[in-house]
Amino acid sequence: MKTNFFYLLLIGLLTVSTQAQSENAEQSEITETIVYREVDVMAKYHGGYNVLLKKIEAATKICKRGKFKGKQASVIIEVLVTDKGKVAKVDFVNEDFSLCKDVIRETIEKSNQWVPAIKNNKPVNSYIQFKINLHNGYNNKNGNAVTRLE
Repeated sequence: MKTNFFYLLLIGLLTVSTQAQSENAEQSEITETIVYREVDVMAKYHGGYNVLLKKIEAATKICKRGKFKGKQASVIIEVLVTDKGKVAKVDFVNEDFSLCKDVIRETIEKSNQWVPAIKNNKPVNSYIQFKINLHNGYNNKNGNAVTRLE
C-alpha cells in the first residue's frame, strides 16, 4: 500500500514538474523587441551612403543592362538596423518598377557596416528610409543619389 502511494505521489510530482517546465519554455520564447522610428542619432552606413550606393550600382549593373535604356527610376527603401549594426529587414516603400528589386534587397541585407541609431546614449533598433535613384548610366551626377528621408 505504501509503495502504491509512493508511486502515485511520484507520478503526480513528475507531471507538475513537466508542466512547469513546458510553461517556462513557452514563456522564454516570447520576447519583445523595441524598434524606434524617432531617435536622437539616426542609423547610418559606415563611410556614408555613397559607399552603399556604389555597392548597389555595382550589383544592379547587370540587371539594368538593356532593359533600362534612357529610363530613370527611384526606389524608397526602409531598412531595419539592429542595435548591433546588422540589417534585420528591408522593405520597399515605393518603387517605380520591380526591376533589380531582389538584387537591391540582397545587397543591402549583406551590408554589415551600419552604425546603429542612438537613443538616450544607447544603441537601439531603428528604421531608416532612404531613396535610391537608378539610371542607365554612371555619368549622370544628379541621377546617382542615395538620400535619407526626413
